[in-house]
Amino acid sequence: MNKKLLAQFKKTLTQKKASITNKLNSKKINENEIETGGDEIDTATQSTEREMQFELGGIDTRMMQDIDNALAKIEKNTFGKCESCGEDIAQARLEAIPWGRYCKKCQEEAEKNSK
Repeated sequence: MNKKLLAQFKKTLTQKKASITNKLNSKKINENEIETGGDEIDTATQSTEREMQFELGGIDTRMMQDIDNALAKIEKNTFGKCESCGEDIAQARLEAIPWGRYCKKCQEEAEKNSK
């Protein structure tokens, strides 16, 4: 992969990381502002909202880890290689999911095995 393309991926990953960081920081502020109390329905609604925020925060945290991993690969000059088979990941796939770890074939195999 040429240096110009790597620089573009690095920029995209860095921007996505900043976006997720801002989102997570915003969630922390909102969590501190959530009112507690009220009747049973209010309490149940607040509990459900907290659970949803927790789940979404977990997804964002995992994505941040994948982005950090991809940025480290750029520095090590291993970005774009499938972690399973070692083959190149298709550029179109990386453009869609630049933090992707596997080529399409290995990703499908991993998903099939996890069911």
